[in-house]
Amino acid sequence: MTLSAITYSELKNFLVGSLPTKERKAFLGFTIDSKNAKDLDDAIWIEPCDSGAIILIHVSDTTSLIPEKSQLEEKALKQIETYYWAASTNPLFPNELSENKLSLLEGHPRLTVTVKITLDKTANIKNTQLLSTSLISIKKFSYTAADKTLEDVSQPLSRMLRYCELWAQKLSQKRKYTGAFGQSTIQGISLDEEGRLTETSVYRSQRIIQEFMVLANTAIANLAEQHKLSILYRNHTCSTIAPKNKLLIETLVSLGLPKLIHQKLQNWLNSANYSPTVISHFALCVPAYTHFTSPIRRIADYLNHQILKAVFIEQKKNPYIFKELEKVSQYINQEQVKIKEQRTNYFQIEHLEKVASILDNQNKISLLSNREFSQILKDSFKTFQLDKIAVEAKQRLKQRILKPCDLYYLTFGKYRNSKNKKLIKDELLDYFKEKIVLATQTLQIASTILQKDINYIEKLTPSGQFVFWTIFEDKIIQQPSVAFNKQETKHKSNFFWIKGKLEGTLCSPNTINLNTIKKNNTLKVISTVENKINFLKISKPEIDNPITYVHTILKCMKIKKPMYLYNKVGTKWQCYCYFKWINNINIVTTSIAKTKKEGKANTSLKLIIHLENYLFITSLSN
Repeated sequence: MTLSAITYSELKNFLVGSLPTKERKAFLGFTIDSKNAKDLDDAIWIEPCDSGAIILIHVSDTTSLIPEKSQLEEKALKQIETYYWAASTNPLFPNELSENKLSLLEGHPRLTVTVKITLDKTANIKNTQLLSTSLISIKKFSYTAADKTLEDVSQPLSRMLRYCELWAQKLSQKRKYTGAFGQSTIQGISLDEEGRLTETSVYRSQRIIQEFMVLANTAIANLAEQHKLSILYRNHTCSTIAPKNKLLIETLVSLGLPKLIHQKLQNWLNSANYSPTVISHFALCVPAYTHFTSPIRRIADYLNHQILKAVFIEQKKNPYIFKELEKVSQYINQEQVKIKEQRTNYFQIEHLEKVASILDNQNKISLLSNREFSQILKDSFKTFQLDKIAVEAKQRLKQRILKPCDLYYLTFGKYRNSKNKKLIKDELLDYFKEKIVLATQTLQIASTILQKDINYIEKLTPSGQFVFWTIFEDKIIQQPSVAFNKQETKHKSNFFWIKGKLEGTLCSPNTINLNTIKKNNTLKVISTVENKINFLKISKPEIDNPITYVHTILKCMKIKKPMYLYNKVGTKWQCYCYFKWINNINIVTTSIAKTKKEGKANTSLKLIIHLENYLFITSLSN
């Protein structure tokens, strides 16, 4: 009798005889993991029900074979997780356990803890149960094998996998609707649980596992929180500058490029950490989250198993008091930072050795795929070795196959040989002239990576033409761009800035005459250069925080906030405040101070005085 021919009940009855104990309820499941994985923590199964579905996540009952307070446990507490290196693995528990007795191997009876989750038709969690169970995994799928089975309905478990995928999609859609971006794909770019970019492609079956594990960890955290139970919650927060979840996703979608998305997420997100206190999980957009599904690989999951089994299965008290968990979580958090640094250093050294071998061989460079070339170009930019890739870069520029992020590295990179710089410069400018929108895209990438704003001075001629100066990195183009189309004018202005960057002709903003358009320009300019401020005529709120005061007033009036530029003058800073007022009036204030912050505050105060005077005169004339 083949596997596909027998029913679930028949298969279950057939396997029950080999289970290790009759005290536990017997379940079936299957594992999906990478091809070479041996430490299989979890297996899944799904059953339909009238109101929706029942999802079963079977997790290895690790604590059943690891004696409490034993040397095995003490060693694991120090190590905190399994280390996966390129050539070796350092397991949390000995191989005999992690890859054999605890691993949910195909056809072998194992003790498990099952998270039984009942979902309604819209994938909301209606009920969560924690069960002491026994399992025999009926199949070990690799991601590749599972994907093939999904595509071939004649294969055993194909329908089961498709049903799992259907509910995984429902869970994913529900999370995205609430504003979650962790463990998802945006513009073809995969993000992990904490919103970090993942380099590897994600299989269809991998998404099933991801969604089911997020579901199990969320359900367990909710269960613990409902009972006010202290466990090791997994908290994730964002910085104060991060937008709200749904706006954040819209912003990431608009960026499109992996480099820009990565840079934004680095600025917005804090690292996740463990704590016995619930804070929430920002990337997953859930009020409570934890780690439970990988007790063979992570000590946090192992400790949570001890607590949750004691309380919900054995009806005992929490074996850990709050202070103990607090101490353990602090230690894990600290060690994870060290592990992250070790992994980064390890893979950086390995990567740089590979890059060096490629850069020293021109034949290897020419054979690189577009994606590989982009990575080598990025590495060459970071290590100041663009000269070694200049010839091939020129060829690819001619073929017009380089992406905007590649153009950024070539534009802002440093060359040791002036011939290589000219070689790249000429070809770059031809490329930008042909497709001028690339100049704007390249500057936008630079703005994100360098964390500096792109600013513009904008004018309008009597004939209706737009006039733009681009200002970036405190440098401005000498001659503005002029055109009837506003977007075209901006693109041209950005092209002029890049041209000035490559040719070394950019200048300081204070050297530009804003009245270049002369008498025919309808745009009036009021400029102030006084160095002293009469504080007696200014109210206290304005003096205490002039920048906030200005921005608040302008926001209420629905007018764009001013832009600030800085120029080094000896040991001091000269700050310029450019503000576009109504009726085509530009107000420009300037101040020299010891710091940028002080200069910005002073120019803001001067702007307040001008605005108040103008508003007062306007109100009298009306």
